[in-house]
Amino acid sequence: MVMEARRIAGLDVLRGLAAIAVMLHHHGEYYDELYQGRTRLFVNLHAGHFGVELFFIISGFVILMTIERRATVRDFAVSRFSRLFPPFVAALLLTTAILIFWPMPPLQMPTPLQFLANLTMAAELFGQSNVDLPYWTLTYEVVFYGFMACVLALGLLRRVEWLGLLAIAIGLAFLAFVDVKLHRRTSILLLAGYSNFFLIGMCLYRIHMREARPITWIALAIAIAVTALGGGERAFNASGLLYFILTVCFAALVWFMTEPQGNRFAVPPLVFLGRISYPLYLVHVGLGFPLIRWLTASGWSTPASTIAAGLASIAAATVLHYTVENPAERWLRTRLAKRQIAAASTTPSALPPLPAPAQPGE
Repeated sequence: MVMEARRIAGLDVLRGLAAIAVMLHHHGEYYDELYQGRTRLFVNLHAGHFGVELFFIISGFVILMTIERRATVRDFAVSRFSRLFPPFVAALLLTTAILIFWPMPPLQMPTPLQFLANLTMAAELFGQSNVDLPYWTLTYEVVFYGFMACVLALGLLRRVEWLGLLAIAIGLAFLAFVDVKLHRRTSILLLAGYSNFFLIGMCLYRIHMREARPITWIALAIAIAVTALGGGERAFNASGLLYFILTVCFAALVWFMTEPQGNRFAVPPLVFLGRISYPLYLVHVGLGFPLIRWLTASGWSTPASTIAAGLASIAAATVLHYTVENPAERWLRTRLAKRQIAAASTTPSALPPLPAPAQPGE
């Protein structure tokens, strides 16, 4: 077992760009609340919302890469927990502290029960709303990790394409016949409308590793094609063509950036942005929104307040990366290394002991 899944710089670049796209989308989506009625200077970057779908594709790629390098479900669970939970708790505490003193639409100070539910990273499964806007995607990630842990435990990694297609079929049937808003928890547990993005990522990993089989290509084609129907809460709507085109572009980008030719675009600033993309994704609303509101009320121009909030979010994400995220990953590597050494020292040799040499007179 390899201790740590190989990090691909090209994926870091895409992570960073996706985080920036989501941040710009949120700034545009809540323009009136943030800039207090000022004339709109930039349009809502609607396509920025689809940075989430790019994140899901990358997640499918990375999780299959990670899980194939974990000996046990326990190792996989520890790796995911240590990677995601510490930065999330730090960001949740920061956002909650800000909202205690400065609640603002669409964010409000959480109730104690809401806060506790959010600590699970799956608040909606417990009937509670998310403290911050981006947290909804983490619930889907947690469900996907649970699905992959079951696949690993049952020894079904070679059938992951078939299982992914089954998940897509169930999700599409659910979206076609059930009101998602009335059955939100079930929708999340089925990854309805989003399972295809995780499957796209897993198929791209098989291709990257030169392990693609006919079912891999079939699953990839189907997973991309169903986006023409829309996805998630946008299922079966008029945006299907745009959704399909964006998905094709995202899949092509992930394939290109994970191949050797993608290395030329892995410039250090973009790679660094990708390294801090997770904490940036977590704090850009909870920290950035109140800051924009305060700077705007203080007379700052719209561009200046937007840039300042973006830089502050990047700075906060950098601090979380070096003080929380990196130490947690180092702890993981150390822990897994110790477990490997212990396992190697206690595992008996698979070969029988050699017989003692014959003694004279025997």
